[in-house]
Amino acid sequence: MKVVAKFSDVYEAHIVCGMLENEGIECEIINENLPFLGMGVAGFDVRIVVNDDDYERAKELLSEKK
Repeated sequence: MKVVAKFSDVYEAHIVCGMLENEGIECEIINENLPFLGMGVAGFDVRIVVNDDDYERAKELLSEKK
């Protein structure tokens, strides 16, 4: 599993994960239940991870959406 994106907002992470899943890429959200997210605590971002085989395609899809 590789981290494909980091967010400070758990809701944004869910939207992006849903977009990836709609493209057939399985993903998982890490750190979504930490109580201090959004408070600027360094190193505790919400992260989306994907399988190693899907990493490049996921990065490409995310770059197209910006």
